[in-house]
Amino acid sequence: MPIHVTSEIGKLKQALLYRPGIETQNYPEGHFGQVFSLRPSSSLFDLDRALAECDAYTSVLEHEDVEVLYLDQLLIEALDSCPEARASFVDSFVDECGAIGAELQQAVREHLEHTRSAQELVSASIGGIRHGQVTYCFDGGDRLAELTGEAYAPDELLVSPLNTMWFVRDPVSTIGSGISFNHMYWPERNREVALYQTIFKYHPNFKDTPSFYRHDSTFHIEGGDIINLDAHNVAVGISQRTESAAIDMLARTLLWNPDSSIDAVWAIEVPERSLCIHLDTYLSRVDYDTFVVDPQLLAESRSYQITRNRAENLCQIHAVEKGVKEALAAALGIPELRFIPCGGSNPNLAEKECTNNAASVLCLRPGKVCVYEENQATNAALEQAGIDLVPISIHELTNGFGGPNCLCLPLRRDE
Repeated sequence: MPIHVTSEIGKLKQALLYRPGIETQNYPEGHFGQVFSLRPSSSLFDLDRALAECDAYTSVLEHEDVEVLYLDQLLIEALDSCPEARASFVDSFVDECGAIGAELQQAVREHLEHTRSAQELVSASIGGIRHGQVTYCFDGGDRLAELTGEAYAPDELLVSPLNTMWFVRDPVSTIGSGISFNHMYWPERNREVALYQTIFKYHPNFKDTPSFYRHDSTFHIEGGDIINLDAHNVAVGISQRTESAAIDMLARTLLWNPDSSIDAVWAIEVPERSLCIHLDTYLSRVDYDTFVVDPQLLAESRSYQITRNRAENLCQIHAVEKGVKEALAAALGIPELRFIPCGGSNPNLAEKECTNNAASVLCLRPGKVCVYEENQATNAALEQAGIDLVPISIHELTNGFGGPNCLCLPLRRDE
């Protein structure tokens, strides 16, 4: 069944997740900080706890009759679907793997090509590759690099494991009936996009999905900054991870591509806070007329409306005079929107709970949302506003970089 996501509040019907695995454990001793660079205050990843959190999260979705699909399983099915899928995937992965130079890239390529099955290929790509696992063109015979102590240590990582894969909302975005293959800010995360490109090019259920953004674009854009408002309007954050020029490129495609129903792109400046890096960590829609929001976004951020120009394939841009509130009201055609501030009525808790991603929630259906259970003041304010809450703890999975919505890529929602 094709992708269909025209808002962030329609009843969630189908979603893509990733369940963490061996990639979280495959690194040499003492290299935790290298492969888990987003966890500077940690020295280990508790896989058992993360799996328990992931399973509890999945149970929430399944209780709401959401069909849950898993990224690695879809990739295996796509690779098995036709002979060219495997070669295409290996090409894309090697290009993004981070190995520099012909010899190292060839070693990675041969290692992947020699895997016997799609399952093995996926495991090798996700789990990381050590120097001792590959064969180099100069293997065999005496080697000066070994005599001088300059040879690669067998245990050293040649390709780091993909240990951010459960943040499935960032590498790609679903917009209406199509998808955006995003250009990630951190180069190592671009390998994740190769997995999605294979799925949406070769998987029998998704291979005809229209594409609205090219992953090889010069400009960075990430999925946490893309929020579907309705079938004709999408909001995009101008943030640490999404450049204005990327929004120009996306807007032109969405406004002029016949596969898109978008009539306006609303660009919203995202404040800078260390752990809150995307628009969806400052703003989430929880009901037809209701948003949970970081007050800083409403107070400081400028907004812009991007629409079609009279000349074909060109756009025009207008600054929204009164900021985010006016932009959202105009986009949705609802003059009086409700904005529930993080921290509720307690301004002293606003900063703390904003930083803990209180605004980063997953709407399961209009008026029912999955929330981070630790944000008690914000959750109380949501309940007082009549919102039905499903609290969950996902600290090991997110480590403060996002909330429940970051772990789920909606593929189908009701209108």
